[in-house]
Amino acid sequence: MVTLKLPTYVRREEPLRGRSRRFLTIFGSGLRRELKRVSNIIALFLAIAFGVIATIFNIFVAPLILPGVEIDAAYFFGTLANPAILFFTLIVAAAVGSGLIADDIRHMSLTLYLSRPISTADYLLSKASIVAFALILAVAFPAILGPIVSAVLVYVTWEVAIQALLAGTAFGLLATVLFSMLVLLFSSLTSRKGIAAAGTFAAALALEGIIFPLSQVFDTNQVFYLSLYQNLLAVGGLFYGVEAGALAWEASLAILVGVILTSGTVAYLRVRSMEVVAPS
Repeated sequence: MVTLKLPTYVRREEPLRGRSRRFLTIFGSGLRRELKRVSNIIALFLAIAFGVIATIFNIFVAPLILPGVEIDAAYFFGTLANPAILFFTLIVAAAVGSGLIADDIRHMSLTLYLSRPISTADYLLSKASIVAFALILAVAFPAILGPIVSAVLVYVTWEVAIQALLAGTAFGLLATVLFSMLVLLFSSLTSRKGIAAAGTFAAALALEGIIFPLSQVFDTNQVFYLSLYQNLLAVGGLFYGVEAGALAWEASLAILVGVILTSGTVAYLRVRSMEVVAPS
């Protein structure tokens, strides 16, 4: 009588990487991929170059045009209040962030990312960090450069420079989080990065051209609450201690926080709906 014995195998378990390692892996690979794209490099270069030019103008040229102007912490708000800063910020956000989730959907690699043990929150946080890294260079750089250069050249005291630095850092972080969440929202809704980029621009700029005529027609400034740019200026004025338009900073801050939370929640639910492996 012959006895058959089934072979046995020992499965080697690979050690599970920690949560921080998983986050850094997605962040690092995504950032390297985005920085290899020529369009993203050009967008970053243009944003940083304009920030430098605007800073140089405010420090060296503007005092000559407006002699006697007081250069205090609020003076540096003029650089960030420039509408072109918003435009270049949107270019960077759209160029770097529009394909972060859309490309994963199109290439069907999203299910691999969301397989255990990577959670939806970890995935979105790592993707948002990639956009935030680029936006910090575009927004926070001009906010930090001006006060430092002015203090080094003894145009202002270091006390004033530090106040402007703190205000600029707060404004830059708010704008970074806002546009990071906004572009990730549209990137999660489509598999085509061009549509995601167009959606980001539309959400931020679609109403800018008609808000002022509407305010004249209805004889009220309340319509300016429809503008992300005007709300950013209102909150930025709080940081710098200046009056920035006719909007109340409390309402503007509530609107911006609402946009951030709504965008993040919708993006989370959208990505979660494509998860094929149930979380443990």
